[in-house]
Amino acid sequence: MNGLSSASPQSNGSGHSAARVKLFWLAQLLRVLSGSYTAWVLVRIVQWWTDSERVVKNMGGYLARDLSGLPVSARLLAMALDLGAWLLLLAAVVCAWKSLGHLQKEHTFSHPMARLLTWAGWLGALCQLLTLLIRPLQTYLMTAHLPATEQVFKWAFYPQDLLGILLCGVILCFAYLISWAVDIAEENRGFI
Repeated sequence: MNGLSSASPQSNGSGHSAARVKLFWLAQLLRVLSGSYTAWVLVRIVQWWTDSERVVKNMGGYLARDLSGLPVSARLLAMALDLGAWLLLLAAVVCAWKSLGHLQKEHTFSHPMARLLTWAGWLGALCQLLTLLIRPLQTYLMTAHLPATEQVFKWAFYPQDLLGILLCGVILCFAYLISWAVDIAEENRGFI
């Protein structure tokens, strides 16, 4: 397969060149989208937790509590929890970027690519799990300054949580399929 090690799409007249060009641009698009998503999530976390009026109003309504006496430290600690989960998201995106880089450079599946994609899937799943686990803690932090009978420990599961779990599952499925395909290809080369 000539031209497979090229880092950019090049037409060599074969039927595979159109697929390589599509793969190159799809990988670039996925990199831009994943990077944009990661930046967007960071901006939303910071904007939400640093807007005290909005947090007091919206979280107060959600928890049915008067949060007017909410200390700044509680908001900042809740933001730190979200930023911890965001760091896992960032690590997952970096692994996905590197995996796509292997695919663009090699134009074929490889164990390093599959390993990075596996890391991306597991880090993304861990981010989603951590997000689910910190929600009750954040609701407690929002109400910790209230009397014990007014404190809330509320858990929530949203449709986007299921979507995130499904996406991580699909990424892991593809990573394991790629690893399996590479193993089969290496085994077949051994017979030749």
